[in-house]
Amino acid sequence: MTQIEKQQELLRKADVLKQYEVYGYRIAYYVLKNETLATKAATQALLELFYNDDFFHLPPFTQKHITKKVFMKQSLITKASVIV
Repeated sequence: MTQIEKQQELLRKADVLKQYEVYGYRIAYYVLKNETLATKAATQALLELFYNDDFFHLPPFTQKHITKKVFMKQSLITKASVIV
């Protein structure tokens, strides 16, 4: 893969993730009731999605379903790390 192709792939992934950023943050904030923790959970969730190459080849309905699960999981992990 050339440098230009890599850059185009990164931009494509960023465009897809931007579609779910606010949706995911809302989930995280609903679970955590804290802006700082929600931001942390959302960042981790977006990173997890970013590194899941299969995610970007799925239809939008499936992407949204997976996004919800990943944001919920990261929110619960974040919440658990604060409790301990």
